[in-house]
Amino acid sequence: MATGVARPPEAALRPRPLARRRRRPADIAFHAGVLSAVVVALGVLAWLAISILVAGLPALDLHFLTQKTSASPAHAGFNSALRGSFVLMLITMAVAIPVGFAAAVYLEKLAGHEATRLPVLRRRLAALTAAGGEGRSAGRALAAAWIRARLAWGRVSPGVARVIEVNISNLAAVPSIIYGLLGLAVVVTFAGIQKSLLAGGLTLAILVLPIIIIASREALRAVPVSIEQGAMALGATRLQAVVRQVVPAAFPGMLTGTILALSRAIGESAPLIVVGGIVFGTAVPSINPLQAGETPLFAMPLQIFFWAQDPRAEFHELAAAGIIVLLGMLVVMNALAIWLRNRFTRRW
Repeated sequence: MATGVARPPEAALRPRPLARRRRRPADIAFHAGVLSAVVVALGVLAWLAISILVAGLPALDLHFLTQKTSASPAHAGFNSALRGSFVLMLITMAVAIPVGFAAAVYLEKLAGHEATRLPVLRRRLAALTAAGGEGRSAGRALAAAWIRARLAWGRVSPGVARVIEVNISNLAAVPSIIYGLLGLAVVVTFAGIQKSLLAGGLTLAILVLPIIIIASREALRAVPVSIEQGAMALGATRLQAVVRQVVPAAFPGMLTGTILALSRAIGESAPLIVVGGIVFGTAVPSINPLQAGETPLFAMPLQIFFWAQDPRAEFHELAAAGIIVLLGMLVVMNALAIWLRNRFTRRW
């Protein structure tokens, strides 16, 4: 049955393409400036990389990697610096990873919940005091003292946590030379540790600690809160839910941030120079971390710095070869971090 309504032509039903807006001259100039800056930066980076490869590849061989340093360019090697950096990274990881992970878990998951338990602790203290009377035992007195300490900490913990968070965020942007001065004052002068691999490793641990804490907190924050709430609904305490459910789920992200932080530490030279790094020495440091307190401070950036400032061209080639080794390690560490992130990160 005909309705008498005329159908519009098909051309009228097709969506019209949006009219392209004319770009203003200011937008064109800004786009061209940004693109030029990127091209110049990439060009300079490519020129530096090519010049380092051309200068350093002829000197990069097995002799270079296995021989200790020497005053003669023909006999100088990179082995002492490799050993020193290896021990430095072991000390840095042993100190920064446990402290950083524990601080991140506390600040992100536990610090904000101390104040919520104050009413429960007050009732528990009142019940304990009423049950004990005047002749309460030493065990009850100790339990009451512990509850009072928790009450006192619960009152001040939110403010303390906020102060710590602000300082951690600020320390992440502090130049590395400041950490060298801090390590010289605290580790060498105050703690009495001699200028050695141990002092350098502790200084680098202080340097990467804010980065590890911030990266670990972001990984913990990415885990859905429903996982923690589900574990607590099944009877687990908050600490058990965090340690057994949240931390394993966030561990790939925490590990990725840690590797990136260590990749920064392995290339630092300014804090090591301040602490007392050796820019030239013929000794071969031990790779045993237990002997780090008696071993001079050798590191790859320090050795490269010493060779680069030598006026002889042969040492400049050795410095380029050392830069290639250091860049190779940085590429491997960053590639490992990317692989861990892509392999183990979950999408919630």
